[in-house]
Amino acid sequence: MRKAMKPVIQDDLAAVSYTGMSLAEIQEGVSAEAVGYAAGLLVEAIRSYESGEFSALRERLSLTEAQMIAANLIAKASARLDDKTLQEQIQRVRKSMREVKP
Repeated sequence: MRKAMKPVIQDDLAAVSYTGMSLAEIQEGVSAEAVGYAAGLLVEAIRSYESGEFSALRERLSLTEAQMIAANLIAKASARLDDKTLQEQIQRVRKSMREVKP
């Protein structure tokens, strides 16, 4: 029997390191494809989600269902965007960008 996995929720995520990349390379890499990749990671997290009370495997979530759930979660997060969250993200991004300036 597969051991149930609990999601690891971490509010204080470390800034992504862009060391060794030029600003132009970062700008090129941060694109719709990157956002699509992140959404794909969310879909896979949903499809493999296991806890003491919920099992995506037991629920037999289809790919389409997981994609729709991911879209709903992204929309929900977008609706909850606030000043504090946006300011925190701006600080993280700017800190990462400062690290790579020549």
